[in-house]
Order: sequence, then C-alpha cells, then structure tokens
Amino acid sequence: MENIPKVVPPMDFGIEYLSSTSHGNLRFLLDGEELTANSAIMSFNSPAIKKMTIDEGLTAISVEEFSKGAVHCFLEASYSGKLGKIRRNNFRQVNKLVHKFEVDWLIERCFKYFQSLTEAVKEDDFEDQLYVFEEAMHVMEKLKKRNFVDDVIRKFTSKGRCTQYFVKNYLKDLGSCIFESLGVILEMTSDEEHVLAEIVINDLESNKLCLNQNSRRILENLNFSACPSSHLPVYQKLLEKLENIENPSTDDYRLTFKILKQLNTALHVSKQAMSFVELPNLFHKFQHLKDIPDLDGLLTYLSKSPIISNSYIFCDAVYSWMVEKQQSNGAPFAPIPDTFIEQFANHMSERRWKPLATEYIKHNIFRNLGGFTDKILKNPKMITQNFNRIPATLDYYAMELFSKNHDIKFRFKAPGSVQNCSKDGNCGFILRVTTATNAQDVSNFNIQLITDPNLYPEDIHFHTESVLTNKNIHLAIDITTPENVKKHARPVTWYGKPRFVRSRFWVWGAHCFVTKDEWNAANLPTTGVTSPKDANAVIGRHGANAKIRPVIFYFGDN
Repeated sequence: MENIPKVVPPMDFGIEYLSSTSHGNLRFLLDGEELTANSAIMSFNSPAIKKMTIDEGLTAISVEEFSKGAVHCFLEASYSGKLGKIRRNNFRQVNKLVHKFEVDWLIERCFKYFQSLTEAVKEDDFEDQLYVFEEAMHVMEKLKKRNFVDDVIRKFTSKGRCTQYFVKNYLKDLGSCIFESLGVILEMTSDEEHVLAEIVINDLESNKLCLNQNSRRILENLNFSACPSSHLPVYQKLLEKLENIENPSTDDYRLTFKILKQLNTALHVSKQAMSFVELPNLFHKFQHLKDIPDLDGLLTYLSKSPIISNSYIFCDAVYSWMVEKQQSNGAPFAPIPDTFIEQFANHMSERRWKPLATEYIKHNIFRNLGGFTDKILKNPKMITQNFNRIPATLDYYAMELFSKNHDIKFRFKAPGSVQNCSKDGNCGFILRVTTATNAQDVSNFNIQLITDPNLYPEDIHFHTESVLTNKNIHLAIDITTPENVKKHARPVTWYGKPRFVRSRFWVWGAHCFVTKDEWNAANLPTTGVTSPKDANAVIGRHGANAKIRPVIFYFGDN
C-alpha cells in the first residue's frame, strides 16, 4: 500500500490564495472589520483552529483584541511558512496569537525572533534593553512561560556591563518597581550584588533614609556570594546608611545586623577562596546539551555559550552529545560534516584557542562519533604535538577518588616559567578533592587547584610565578579495567559531579565504575544511573575495581 505523506507545517501553501475570496471560508473577526482565510490551511497549522472548525463547526473566530496588522502577519505566516512581517511593534500580539492558536512552529519562530533582538542589544542602550525585558516579563505574566526571561538574563549577564547599565536605569525609582520585575532583577544580579547595594544607597539618600518595601526586599536577598572584598567600600557605605536610618524599627535593627553578619562571613570565605580556584572544564551539566536536537543547533550553542572557554571543552561537548545521541546499535547519530569541523576550526582561530593535543584526540576515536575526532586529526591547524600530558602520581579506585577528602598530586615544572628551583621535593601542583557531605546530595563535591604555596606539603611545591593556571589546564581521566584494558584521556567535562550509587559503586556521567555482574548482584536499578539515555549501554564499562588516574593536559598560556 502506498505510503502518502501527511501535510506537516511549516509549508508554503501559496500566499496568493490568502486574498482569494473563493478560498476564504473562515472569517477572523476584528473590531469593525474582518479578514478571511482557508479553514483547511489554518487547521493544518493550528490544532486549536482545527478543533474550532471541525469539532465545533465554526466559520468565524473572534480576534477583536488583536490589531489587523498582527492578525494579517499570523495568516501570511501560516500560508507561506515564513514569519516575514514580524516587527517590534507587532511582536507582542503576534506572539500571543500563535500561542492562542497553538501553532508550535510559529511559537518557536517567535522565540527565535526575540532571541535575535536580545542578541542585538548593546551594553549602553537602555531603550532596547527595556523593550526586551518588558516583552519577556509580559510573556511570563500572560503566557506563563519563562524561556523569554531566561534568554534576557543570559544575554544581559554575558554582555559586560549590560546588567549593571540596565538595572541602574530601570531601578532609578526603586519604589515603583513591581514585585515580579524585581524578582527577575534579583536573579539577574546574583553575581553583581554590589549594583543592588548602590541602588539601595541611592534610594535611601532620596527618601530621607527610610526603607521602602522594595529596598527591604533587596536587602533581605543579599548574600554576598560574589567576592564582596572587591566591592567592600560599597557595602561599608550601605551599612553606614542603614545605621543612620531615622527612627529605626526592630525589624530595621535585625536586618542591619543580619547584613553585617553575612558580610563578615562572606569576607572570611572570600579570603579562604583565594587559595583555591575552580577548573573551567568540570561539572557542567549534560542537560545543557541533551535537549539540542541536531548538529546545527549544537554548533550554534557551542559557538555562543560563555561556558565554552577553550577547544577542549568544545571537543568534549561534541563527544558527549554524540555518545548520547548514538543509535541503539552503536552507529553514530549522524556523520560529522566537513563544514562542522571547518566552523570549529574557525571558532578556535577567532577566539585564539590553543590547538588540541594529538594524544587527547587519538585516544577518543570511536565509531559512534561520526568521524569527529578522525577529521580533527586531519586538520593541522586544530592539533599540536607540543603539549604536556601530566598524570597524577597515583592511581585510585573510585571509592578512594570520590568518597574522601584528599589531595591529588602532580609533578610538573611549567616550561620556561620556573628557573633553578632549589627547594626540596618536586615542583608541581595539587588538585584538592572535597567530597560530598552525603550520598544523596553531591552539590558540594569539588575538585580545585590549590594556588596558595603555604598549603603545599614538603614533598611537592607550587610556584606562584608559574604560568600554569586553572585557565590553561584540562582534566581528563585514564582508566585501567580489572582486565588491564587501558582507556586513555576519557572526557569528564559534561558529566556533572560523581555520584555514589551504593556499596562501593560510583557513576560519573557515562563512566560507571561497576560491572554488570556487580550491578545485578547488588540488586541495583538499571535506569536513571547516568546522563545517556540507555543506562544499560554504559553499565559495566569499567568495574568497581577499575583504576582511575586523573590526568592534566597543559596547553600553555591561553
């Protein structure tokens, strides 16, 4: 029997039919006039209109709350498969229309149009900033969707001083800001709390040192999580203003004391934190990648995301995404086209990223990667033989590596940066492992580079003059199975944090340190153990007795 494909919008039904009176059997009723369209074409696009026309037999639909231009834009898009006439002045109504009539492909196009507006916003253009912010707030309030707000927060916070410029202008009259908008601004400034402190200072000065509802809300939400020492004068001035409030209430006293206590605690933590730095390639959540449907979307995300700060993190993302998307028989989701590699290479050049170590790539050539690593090795601009591969001094079982606080030692003298060292012991560096407080909550698990020489033991010492920093090293793991099968340079970037399952079994993304027999003997669940979609596909790759050796790839000053 012949398999005839169904109509799947968006499609070009022919824009010329929209003005045809013989085709226009469905009326869209505006305030005092109407537009017509074909019920079949509109039903193909909209399940809501299909229900109205087929199930309810309607021949007219009221759209009186919308402008004629917005409705016409919606109808033209439904006919042509293109959202060609959307503009800033009709975006809100068109977006509301496509949601009202549940046109999924147009909902996606409207969001992409909105993303193009946020992408174009400049750091010092308050008018454009205000437009996208208010549109995003409208969508969240009326359509109950947060993706527009999330896009605005992501764009503003990634554009230098954009957040600071917008927030200072938007909150000039702090008392008039509505509750929901202030909530989003609190999210937006979570890493720039000093901006909020300055706004409260200005508000106190303008209102005769009286706290209003919004200034109080800001103060209650301050937690000084982002290095308060660099903005200490601002916080000190804030405390001075709070101390000078006229006729302070008991709540005012409590709030001031709370802020003082939190600030002192944060300053202490900040001082301690200066001794340790994070590794940029660790603990990224796979969810960032999982929902990307195709290679074009993946390339777009990796090219624009601030998370992707070097070629290794980019490479690991493609590796993890292809492993996740592989077919059930292990075949690749799709072959990697040459254009993908070319754009990756161009991005490396534009961002001045260091090339990838050949050893890092050649150990990760697998069938399910669709030729990704093979093609990188054939591009001399993307790889280098000039690299340092620095293994840890010890091997670890998963229980040893993940379940206790300890230091991972590496012996290394950065080329050209440390001359004539006369200290006892070895030059090198240490990664400190801070284990999770309990098996159910791994949020505080961490692996950090120790940068304070005073914290180093006698057998290894760190040179502060060394060019080695957390910005030019990349962590991977070598694994040796109980059968002595060696697996080198396995990526860990996009696998979140290691997770304790039960007994001595650990999972770190696609790395399951348990065999199938061990798994079954312990009566453990067979689903939900890792980020890839098929848990059974990865269980048993290594074994609980596999040896893990952390390895650092040092790629010089980046």
